[in-house]
Amino acid sequence: MPGQNSTDIFPHKVLVIDDQRSHLKLMRNRLSKYGCQVITSDSAEEAMQMIQWGDHFPLIITDLKMPWLDGAQFCKRVKASNPEFRVVALTGHIGTFDREELEGSGFDGIYEKPVTDALVRQILASARP
Repeated sequence: MPGQNSTDIFPHKVLVIDDQRSHLKLMRNRLSKYGCQVITSDSAEEAMQMIQWGDHFPLIITDLKMPWLDGAQFCKRVKASNPEFRVVALTGHIGTFDREELEGSGFDGIYEKPVTDALVRQILASARP
């Protein structure tokens, strides 16, 4: 939109959760281009602690396949205490999950890797206030 910069149209603060550090770095780089403040975590447990300590995240992007607490379980917990948070799944293993179960977890969107700029813009646009 003319006259608006990316910080006007996309969420300012984004939490990205993935157990692969290379993916966290990629997402930090891609999201930063759109003016997002990117917080990363390599575990859903650590991310839950941030939320319990009072951190507010208008958008959370989580991998699904992670050790211990997976993305679907994480989403259920977040939505139970913070239903206003937008939580989206981003995975390279969509075929290994039951689609109905994922949708029942409360995700606001489910996206498949690989990550492209177009996909990042789509995810950010879906999280506009």
